[in-house]
Amino acid sequence: MLNRASTLYVLFASLAFSVQAKETVTVTGSTSVSHVVEVLAETYSSTNKDTFIAVQGVGSSAGITAVKQEAADIGMSSRYLKAAEINPDVQTVTIAHDGIALVVNKNNPVSNLTKEQVSKIYHGDITNWKAVGGPDLKIAVVSRENASGSRFSFEDFMDLTQQVAGQTVSDINPQVLVVNTNGTVKSLVSRNAHAIGYLSLGSVDDSVKALSFDGVQPTLANLESGEYKISRPFLMLFKEKKITDNAKDFLNFVISEGGQNIIDQRGYIAVHQK
Repeated sequence: MLNRASTLYVLFASLAFSVQAKETVTVTGSTSVSHVVEVLAETYSSTNKDTFIAVQGVGSSAGITAVKQEAADIGMSSRYLKAAEINPDVQTVTIAHDGIALVVNKNNPVSNLTKEQVSKIYHGDITNWKAVGGPDLKIAVVSRENASGSRFSFEDFMDLTQQVAGQTVSDINPQVLVVNTNGTVKSLVSRNAHAIGYLSLGSVDDSVKALSFDGVQPTLANLESGEYKISRPFLMLFKEKKITDNAKDFLNFVISEGGQNIIDQRGYIAVHQK
């Protein structure tokens, strides 16, 4: 007859075996892409009980590097790869298209900014909301970290970069507050009447106010028609010779009709339209 200690050992061993029996697929990279991939992973795992999809939002650059170094099965990027990052062993698949929305506090009366105004705000040439039709308040400018695909796409579009020793580098005001995630940008802007930041369009909710850009509202319809110009792709990356069957199966689900329907429902442009 088993004593209590032996019974507990058998129970824990059984649980450990159950966890180990699941195949883990690691998906690492863009925090913007992870927002919808987490939903896709949960849906996939509900019908594929033997697979656990571990989604880690750590930035586009980190996701690209993780795949190249074989530290992740699948990478996520919310920007196109730079020339130096392109590797013949690494395949990319576009899973969706997204916009980048400029956001301010809900109490800010400003409703539209031009490209010139945004550039001057992030360069530090415009420092008060009064200069763009708002209240007499100093502007608190929020940006993302260097590894962020959102930041790369935003700065590239807004001409907020410069060439140094043959490299493209950021040219924003060094006093800009830099944060790590869409959620942190949203939290700061929602609590600060002075603030401006930018978010994945799919992450915008009623806690912040999304601005029109050059007179065009940041809506899915305007993004799809091409009227709203601040856009970027959502990519998944993998090494074709290294990807596991489980990881490939999850990727196939993401680009399937079912996966693309989830992407559409979450406020992004699906690659495979209905």
